[in-house]
Amino acid sequence: MKLSEITKETLTDDDIQKIVYENINDNGKRTIYGLVFGNSMLINERVRTAVDAYRNNRIKKIIFSGGSNGISNQDNDTIPEAVKMKNLAIELGVNEEDILIDDTSNNSFENVENSFNLIGNENISSIAIITSEFHLKRCMAIIKKQFPNLEIILIPSKDGFSDSNNWFLSDNSWNSGRSLATYEANLLIRYAKENKIADIDILDFENETQKLKK
Repeated sequence: MKLSEITKETLTDDDIQKIVYENINDNGKRTIYGLVFGNSMLINERVRTAVDAYRNNRIKKIIFSGGSNGISNQDNDTIPEAVKMKNLAIELGVNEEDILIDDTSNNSFENVENSFNLIGNENISSIAIITSEFHLKRCMAIIKKQFPNLEIILIPSKDGFSDSNNWFLSDNSWNSGRSLATYEANLLIRYAKENKIADIDILDFENETQKLKK
């Protein structure tokens, strides 16, 4: 079933698991660019994941993308996420010449648009995206909508509370694993219906109406 075909108003944990976390496995491939999506509260995890990929020669250059007005900036910090990520990456041993930054993006659509503008006319056949597991599918779907033939290598950043094997252990309080995954599932459905992202297949998903026909 396509994302846009999902009509359930209330999603179960199993639904959320399929919509958000299904088929986001890292294939281990190498590429030139790794695009890291900003989030003010998850900078350390995402940067360290990117640095590990860089050290292991899976990526040669890192694009850090994130401004200062995103939804995760609850402290109204004026330093852009991309600048913070770059500084941490340099501290962790990444060569400054291997870093590009987009410090104006404040949502995932802008992250993609501005980062690909940095790459410019360079002919690339693949790109790695580095972000939290709950965020990977949306980022992939945004890129696939614009660049359907581009291979996307998914590198998940684990944080211990919003990952595929633990998001459901928390309550639905703000910024908990459960709240992030639930929000993401509904956002994926909405954006697919609005034709803003690639309409991804969700395997073995059944709407309530289909269950009633059995």
